[in-house]
Amino acid sequence: MYAVIDVETTGLKPASEKIIDIAVLLHDGDQVVDEFQSLINPERIIPAHITRLTGITNEMIQEAPKFWEIARDLVLMTQDRTFVAHNANFDYNFVRKEFAELGYTFKRKKLCTVQLSRRLLPGRKSYSLGNICRDLNCNINHRHRAYGDARATAMLFSHLLQIDQQKNQGHKPRGVSDLDLIRHLPACTGVYYFWNEQDEMIYVGKSKNIHARVLAHFQDGSSRRSRKMLEQIHQITYEETGSELIALLKESHEIKHYKPIYNRKQRRASTDFGVFWYYDLQGYIRFQVAKNQENKELLASFTSYKQARAYLFNLCSNYQLCQKLCGLYEAAGACFYYHVGQCYGACIREEPADTYNRRAQSAIQNLTLQHENFFVLEPGRHQQEWAVVQIENNQYRGYGYLDEGSDPSEIELLKDVVRHYPDNQDIQRILRQYLRTSGQIRIIPY
Repeated sequence: MYAVIDVETTGLKPASEKIIDIAVLLHDGDQVVDEFQSLINPERIIPAHITRLTGITNEMIQEAPKFWEIARDLVLMTQDRTFVAHNANFDYNFVRKEFAELGYTFKRKKLCTVQLSRRLLPGRKSYSLGNICRDLNCNINHRHRAYGDARATAMLFSHLLQIDQQKNQGHKPRGVSDLDLIRHLPACTGVYYFWNEQDEMIYVGKSKNIHARVLAHFQDGSSRRSRKMLEQIHQITYEETGSELIALLKESHEIKHYKPIYNRKQRRASTDFGVFWYYDLQGYIRFQVAKNQENKELLASFTSYKQARAYLFNLCSNYQLCQKLCGLYEAAGACFYYHVGQCYGACIREEPADTYNRRAQSAIQNLTLQHENFFVLEPGRHQQEWAVVQIENNQYRGYGYLDEGSDPSEIELLKDVVRHYPDNQDIQRILRQYLRTSGQIRIIPY
């Protein structure tokens, strides 16, 4: 379940220093069940101040194994376990760097006992390993040696788990702790939900690693609001999506639909107003804020008229468009921008339509999707599945899943698997940003 780890090093910077001592204690959530320790030959001289601190001399590491000789043991011991350490980033970054030099990417979930101590034992003057263990009457033998510090960290960790369990008995089923809630969560892409004791959804989130992201919530607790939310969590559920795009879209939809109290963003569901564009009788591209406009193309949706107008003002400024042709200036004659030299006179027909329209088209192309009708395909929740997102008339239609044995070029088959969901400004923003930045998607136009 957990791997409690400590390292001693030739210095403080992983980029330039090396590990000289390492200990790994396997912890099942109650006690240590296995252990490993070894000095490591860093293939360099140990600085004198490190020898004074740790007692490790250059003579002691002459016959010690090099890191590559114990690397396989470390991989097997820590596989599918959470990396636990006091000031975890220090130890984790050193181990990752040693593996990186061997051409291997070492990646594990992390849990820091300093952060956990700050949350469960607030008000201490110091959270150093020596001081907090002294406060808790946990004896440390061989301080500043990897095994001694790892044993102390494991004792502290066991103590913190007991406190966590006792603390949470008041608002969770008896015997259920924060870590019990997290333990079943998978390291996969999807959406997760926090529920209170009244079965009310209080928070929705998405992550490419649900377990790690939820664990980070419990390790944080830095703000009063986040601590209050954590105290109310009674149950955690999740839905695996496979596709990160579907996770983003589903998270946005769930927030608008359920309006969880701790989701501040995207809670407004109504998108009554839109920015539309069309050609006028003189051939100029015009923009307009309205509720619904037939025979005109939707550029973006908004929850209020004020938001839509602000968006259009920014569009005019960024692309040097005419306020009058954007419906933002209603007086006769030239628009305001013309008088201050920011409009080239399309409002009074001084600028030709083709010249003006090039800038207007640039704005439209940068703010709409590349195709009007298409499907986005990504790997699904398992190897035999495609995740499918449908865009029709530049608007989001919904998503679904297709058996990978099926032919993804069969448009009617793709349409059949899509479950429809509402479109809105946030969904459009998510789609535009994701399609621009992701290189792992497959586009099928129709």
